[in-house]
Amino acid sequence: MRSTLQHILLLLLGVLVLLSAAIVHQVKADEDTNSNDEEPKTPVCRQIAKNSLAFCSMVDYVAVVDENDPNGANFDAKARFYYENVNVVLQRFGCHAKYSLYNCDDCRDAYKYWICSIKFQKCGYHAQQEQGGDDPDNASNGNLDDYHAAICAASSNVVTSTTETCANGAASRHRTCLSICEDVVRKCPYVLNFQCPTANTVFFSTDITTCNKMDRTENPDHPDQPWPGTFADS
Repeated sequence: MRSTLQHILLLLLGVLVLLSAAIVHQVKADEDTNSNDEEPKTPVCRQIAKNSLAFCSMVDYVAVVDENDPNGANFDAKARFYYENVNVVLQRFGCHAKYSLYNCDDCRDAYKYWICSIKFQKCGYHAQQEQGGDDPDNASNGNLDDYHAAICAASSNVVTSTTETCANGAASRHRTCLSICEDVVRKCPYVLNFQCPTANTVFFSTDITTCNKMDRTENPDHPDQPWPGTFADS
């Protein structure tokens, strides 16, 4: 689990490494936004309404946020920070040249969804049940108890007071669909050197019935088909 977290952090930090000395002042100016605290210090589950966040406006579910930042504004700012750095790299790359079937706007959109899914992980089924709601996408899935128990156990290495945290649902999370990550690889130029895991991890899943696909609905390659858990199967 730690190696997976390190992989995500390396992806984020790798973007910063690509920035030249010409934009170092920008990075320093946003030093507080780009702190090493990539996980909420006191994770809790809170409803984030669609369009309530300035940047990650597509978030529309019960998400893991910091108790001291219940509206998610700080993590929304962090997501924007990483996005803006990627945008700088793309501008230096030269978006006027078409590098594939996709363009830089497609890349920006894919990256925005990825970074927002990482910063706003979807709280698990148990958390929503305890708060008096349910998850219509997963209510009939008989494996949810085992799935969330495994996630909760895996989270014990990075979350303080695991039992208490699991009780309020913050350690029971829907993993991001691997396809959200793969979409960045598909649509962004090589200069980002963006990579995704090739299998299920603690943070990514190919199971479309449980993974968090944000508000993605249709397969971009096959509009008549739903958004997949992984593009390897589409």
